[in-house]
Amino acid sequence: MTESTLGVFRLNLRDLILAQFPITHIVTFEEARAIREIVDMAEFLDHDVTIWSTSRGLTNPAGEQSQPQNAADSDLAVAIAAFKKQVQSSENKSDGHLLILLDPYSYLNEKSANPIYRRTLRDLAIDIRVNGFRCTCFTISPELQIPLELEKEINILDFPLPSREEILSLIKKVVASIDKVPSVEVLHEEDFIESLADSALGLTYMEIEEVLKSSIVRDRKLSEEDLPRIFSQKQQIVRKSGVLEYLDTGQMSMKQIGGLLKLKLWLNMRSEAFSVEARRFGIKVPKGVLLSGIPGCGKSLSAKCVSAAWKIPLIRLDMGVIYSSLVGSSEERMREAIRTAEAVSPCVLWIDEIEKGLPSTGPHVGDSGVSLRVLSSFLTWMQEKTSPVFVFATANQLDLLPSELLRRGRFDEIFFVDLPSDAERKEINEIHLARSLQDPGAFDLEKLVEATGEAVLGPGNRYSGAEIENWINETLLRVFHEHKSDPKNQLEMTTSRLLETAKDIIPLSKMRSEDVAEMRTWASEHAISAS
Repeated sequence: MTESTLGVFRLNLRDLILAQFPITHIVTFEEARAIREIVDMAEFLDHDVTIWSTSRGLTNPAGEQSQPQNAADSDLAVAIAAFKKQVQSSENKSDGHLLILLDPYSYLNEKSANPIYRRTLRDLAIDIRVNGFRCTCFTISPELQIPLELEKEINILDFPLPSREEILSLIKKVVASIDKVPSVEVLHEEDFIESLADSALGLTYMEIEEVLKSSIVRDRKLSEEDLPRIFSQKQQIVRKSGVLEYLDTGQMSMKQIGGLLKLKLWLNMRSEAFSVEARRFGIKVPKGVLLSGIPGCGKSLSAKCVSAAWKIPLIRLDMGVIYSSLVGSSEERMREAIRTAEAVSPCVLWIDEIEKGLPSTGPHVGDSGVSLRVLSSFLTWMQEKTSPVFVFATANQLDLLPSELLRRGRFDEIFFVDLPSDAERKEINEIHLARSLQDPGAFDLEKLVEATGEAVLGPGNRYSGAEIENWINETLLRVFHEHKSDPKNQLEMTTSRLLETAKDIIPLSKMRSEDVAEMRTWASEHAISAS
């Protein structure tokens, strides 16, 4: 979040109060910060503030009872009636009044709650809008469950997480307090403090304070070793979201990708764009990349490896989880996924087979427009986003990709991943033989390349990377099985054994030669080669 995001929130807050908009719902877990912003704005505009919660009843911002204690004030309907009486009895009828309701939606539930609460809140909205009450009502809660009767009365306002400048201020405040403790060691280098702020982006004030304190308690110091603990805190955010999956890429590297030289060079250059130096130089954070192409050629592997190489979290968005049968919930889940991704940024957001979740318009889209609304939300975010979320999208069925997704400004580049060339297959063979505990130098790699290429399979036909991996694993299994069946058989992988297995494998390029040809035709017009 940037400082301007909080500035926009304040401007919207001011306008809603001045316009006497009846009810505004603020979505946030940071209740205390949200209340502080409303109270500060109320003081600026010379408005009185009354706060209600079911546990405390009606209080002023200092937590004091705003009128003689009444046990019934914990009831929402009674509290609203008391607030209206307070507004009506005000000596100066031009005075402005704000009512803040904390977690009121258990009272407003359409299925189980007494309808009197929904009617009472709606009456307040009507009094503000029609009868000239000089007041505005705010509801604050981390959830959004607006009853049908109140849909037209409520405006929704997202409360931004702490900006980078606010986080820096908080970290410096914590560091200053730690400096007074002789037994605690703190790294004061500017680059470290900047990295600490970057790592904490997306956390609430409370979460940042907690993770800093826990890091200090652990080893009595605050240093670069504590950065992974902050990322661990962000993992919790992803897990709690329910729409995203956090993937561990700690054991991966770009060396595990065979070939795709152009793609790797392109990604390597953009890895530097997330640094403090790049930001100071004025470089914008890259938006993302779309990898299209033939299945099994390293698209998904590339997403995992780039996250490991850049040393930022990889979170996966499963489009199947986004869609729900409840009206409006699919769009809300997409917004929740976007908010969560921004909360844990900088990160790589991997959307596998994006064409299945965001299909192009056409007769096959028969979901009453849900997928198109989800697509619209995603495209708008991609176009306007400034947060350090690098979107890594992959696609196999290219004809399903919506044209809006391919327009410049959505992704930084679109790559096409074709079947590996001879040189790339040699490298892929070496990688998978080594991963299978074999010595690549003990094999005739040229023969293996020939057996998996056009020389043997015919023009345009080659093994994919996934097929090479499966080929090696299948051969290993056959050798092991034959040895277990008859110990006289040598337990050893050889070039000849691999060539024997290759005779039984029909590659995808042969089975779906027409589809592969169509993909290559599409790529010649829409993408650049990843190799």
